Order: sequence, then structure tokens, then C-alpha cells
Amino acid sequence: MAHYDASDREQLSERECQAVFAQLFPLGLGGDDVLAQIAPAGWERSPLLAVFHPSVEQLHREALRIHENLRALAGARGRRPDERGEPTLEEVRATWQDPPIERVREARELLGRCLWDVFSDNHDVIAPDGRLVDIGSFRGAGDFIADLLSRECGELHYDYMDFYLGTIWVSQRADLTPVYAMIFGRLARHGFDWEYTFPRLYAVDFGDPEDSSADVAERLERERERSEMREVLEEGHRDALARAKDEPPPPTVQAYRQVYGRDPVGWPPWD
Repeated sequence: MAHYDASDREQLSERECQAVFAQLFPLGLGGDDVLAQIAPAGWERSPLLAVFHPSVEQLHREALRIHENLRALAGARGRRPDERGEPTLEEVRATWQDPPIERVREARELLGRCLWDVFSDNHDVIAPDGRLVDIGSFRGAGDFIADLLSRECGELHYDYMDFYLGTIWVSQRADLTPVYAMIFGRLARHGFDWEYTFPRLYAVDFGDPEDSSADVAERLERERERSEMREVLEEGHRDALARAKDEPPPPTVQAYRQVYGRDPVGWPPWD
């Protein structure tokens, strides 16, 4: 099957997209049926609990990863890295507090983030009639899911930032494959399909304002910085593709395989 550009397909209206989610989750994203599927032994005993209640050691690993990423980005842009040392386990432990468990809230928020990973992140959900279930841009998809959950809660409790970029900050805390498999199971049961797109970042170029007073030297410096950023992102994309060849498929693809018995269109991305 060929992978079509999203612009080649007709899209469901926003109201139709809302109806799709009502069809997929008739009891809501925090419904008992959802909890029974993703945490059959109970939320308190589920490995998914670690998403909202990570260990001190896990938080330390995340702090180290952020520290190294910032240093690498500074070096790639020719800037002096932050001279502060790596965060220590003791420093993380000193600020760590484990909040009370909130079963329904945590389950529905995790599902909301996983839904962003499936319906957004440049992937495509295909309705039975071939149209796209397009819930918006990265920000728009976060806003769509936030509105969905706010209506479920009966109050304006969420905004797009609660779901923007999905599980990017918590995906290392637990194996999220069971959540994706539950989502794909419901999609498959209602005749929907899914197409994968390998993630990548692009530099957004807003250009120079027409009335800019910047001189030629300043404009050339800005263009140099933009060019450097584009090259950094392109190199990062090539490196990510190379690593992906030696790593297991992402959890979304593994979950799709479990449900549909085949790879999604778009995987592997190097073919």
C-alpha cells in the first residue's frame, strides 16, 4: 500500500472526529473498561503506575539525559556548555516527593498522551471510508484531547500543554505497549487503520520582518544560524534513522503488530 500525503486525502470534520472518539471510548477515557484493559490487576499494582510515580533512580536518569542533551545542543551550535556539573542522585532525592495515587485521573491522562502519540506526531489514522481522522497540528491535537477530557471531567481542567508531544517525557518510565494495543484494538474493531511516520523536527523559519532595520551583516548572521540549525536537525534525523535499524520497533509499531498482525504502512522507515 502506498503512503499518501495527508493533503491527498479528504478529512473528517471536527464533529466527526469527536464522534470517532465517542465511538472508541463510550465510557470515557477514564472509564472502567479502559482501566480493566490496561491494568487488569488494578492500577495500584500496574507497571504503568510508574509513569506518574517514578522512582528516585528513574528521575535521576532523566535529569542526566536532559543535562547531556543540553550540553550536546550547546556544542552543536558552537556555544559554551553549561559549566554546572551533572545532577547527583542525592540532589534529586532531596527534592523528590511521591504524590498520592489518583487512579482515574492518572489513567485517563496517560491514555490522552498515548492518543496524541497515535493520532498526532505526523502519523495518520484512516477511517473505514478512507478519510483522515485529523485532530489537528501538534498543538491542535493536544487541544483536541484536552477539550475531550475537560468535558469528561465537567470542568475546564486541561489545556493543550498537558498532552502536547504525548509521552515524550515519560515514555522511559514504563512499557506503554499495552496502552497502544488497547487503542489499536478499538480502532481495528471499528474498521480504522493507522500509518506510521518516522519522527523528525524541522526548523521553523519566520524570515525577517519587511520593516527590519537589521543591516546586511546581521541578516547574514541570522541566515548562518538558521542554516546551522537545519544541519543539526538533519544530522540528528540521519543518526536517529541509523539507530532505529539496530533497535526494536517503537512501542506503537509493536502494538500495531499485535493487533493487526502486520507492520503499518510507513514501517520500516528506511525502505
